[in-house]
Amino acid sequence: MKRFILSVFVLILVCCGTLPAADLYVGAKTVDITPDGPVLLAGQFYARVAKTVHSPIEANIIVLESREGDKVLDSAILVSADIVSIRPVFLVALKDKIQRAIPGFDISKLIVSATHTHASLTLSHSAAEETEDVIGHAELVRMVTDKITQGVKEAWDGRQKAKFSYGLGHAVIGYNRRAVYADGAAVMYGKTNTPNFRAVEGIEDHDINSMFFWDMQDQLIAMLVNVSCPSQEVEHLREVSSDFWGPTRDNLRGKHGGGLVILGCCGAAGDISPHLRYMEGATLRMDKLRNFNRLQEIGRRLSSAVEDTYEVVKNDKHEHPAVCHEARILTLPQRIPTKAEYELSKAEVKRLENSQGDGRLGWNRRIIGRYEDLANNPNPVHDTPVNVLRIGDAVLCTNQFELYTDFGIQIKARSKAVQTFVLQLTNGAAGLTLAGIEGEKGKNIKSGYSGTYLPSERAKKGGGYGAVIQSNIVGPEGGQILVEETLKMIDKVFQ
Repeated sequence: MKRFILSVFVLILVCCGTLPAADLYVGAKTVDITPDGPVLLAGQFYARVAKTVHSPIEANIIVLESREGDKVLDSAILVSADIVSIRPVFLVALKDKIQRAIPGFDISKLIVSATHTHASLTLSHSAAEETEDVIGHAELVRMVTDKITQGVKEAWDGRQKAKFSYGLGHAVIGYNRRAVYADGAAVMYGKTNTPNFRAVEGIEDHDINSMFFWDMQDQLIAMLVNVSCPSQEVEHLREVSSDFWGPTRDNLRGKHGGGLVILGCCGAAGDISPHLRYMEGATLRMDKLRNFNRLQEIGRRLSSAVEDTYEVVKNDKHEHPAVCHEARILTLPQRIPTKAEYELSKAEVKRLENSQGDGRLGWNRRIIGRYEDLANNPNPVHDTPVNVLRIGDAVLCTNQFELYTDFGIQIKARSKAVQTFVLQLTNGAAGLTLAGIEGEKGKNIKSGYSGTYLPSERAKKGGGYGAVIQSNIVGPEGGQILVEETLKMIDKVFQ
């Protein structure tokens, strides 16, 4: 009798273990956010006006929901936009509109990322706006947030049962952009063909992480592509451009259909760019023999890596992947300006005080303010949002910074997930509301440091742009806390 009862109990366990898990529902949408007039471009210290379009800029949207019958277990809205960073005035307005468009959605589970093209709209106030004949930032924010919200609503309303897969490929897209010299100093984009050049400072990450979503008829409807390189190959253009995501999307849609939604997400790449650092002559010769320009070659490499992954994983679809989404606000210590850095910033402001269009003025003024604020608050902190989204055995984790590659590799190496996607330049502006930014013109927002670099310890020692105090709100110590807390969140979604 005991043996019979035990056998029945084991049978029940086995049967329960084979029951279908929750269903995955997916909606997807692409919206065109290309402006219809002249605009200031973001991404440089000097003003650039674009009157023409090099390639359209997009926002791509995927909404995810895990359901057990009619019960919603978890959800996420993912947006990737061809902009340089997620500025507070843009994000807060977008959150407000999405909350009103989709009542009941937990807005902390909205994930908004920038591809970091340096040839896109300026979505916060700029002094140059007052002297140039361009569409103002307020109108651009309204236009972009309206279009994205409409796209999110359509994707949300169009949710359908779906299948999911993921995979890993590799391609050389980005190069470490910090050159180190014999005296130990590091320079972003420093010359490498000089006798005192010794090394590139850090590692590079050539992983191409991809997720794929199909409807129940096995029609591919969306993909997410995560590459550790910002899209800034043509960063000095005076035209609107999606940079290398333009040819990449063209290649992938040419293969899978023009309606394919493609979320391009930048991995940890604060010290990485697509610009060639050495062997330039040999590389450009190969481009010429292929009859490609640099953007076309980068697009070829990236889309080829995604296609290779797709062919491997297209028969490994999952209809019931586990979905678990954690969202937290982390409190990180700010990097503290030294007296020497304060004095240097004051000298720079004085030198540039007649150059009102120069972005370095605000860059240095912030350091003056931060140093003087230490008298009242000697231990300042920075609140920053982090999202961790598990889908099956893969996980997405986000941060708002231009995060140096060392930190991204730490997260990937120590993560419990089979495959880990690190998304930088995502969300930001923790705790701000529309009332909190109204009338500020983007100048004095305390939490408006979205997109600042977060350097490694070795980069801080080497100095140079990207690692000096003016480039950072959070330093290496805070970066390590970000890593540890992100890993704890990953552990939680895999419990």
